[in-house]
Amino acid sequence: MPIYEYYCANCKVEYEAIRPASQADSPVPCKTCNQPGERQLSTFSFKSNTFTAPKLKPATGAKRSYTVEGQTDS
Repeated sequence: MPIYEYYCANCKVEYEAIRPASQADSPVPCKTCNQPGERQLSTFSFKSNTFTAPKLKPATGAKRSYTVEGQTDS
């Protein structure tokens, strides 16, 4: 099952949830305040012993529509 990232605007916390793809867009309650969070776009990753992934540039950081306290953009 995929891991999805969520953001709670109420308590400004990011969290993850393992869910079936069929429930990807269903709200997930925040682990801190129990309010529904907003699903975030995130990068895709997988590991394979037989497939060689194309050479990609390293990620420079998450692109979010909000600012997390204590973090600065690169």
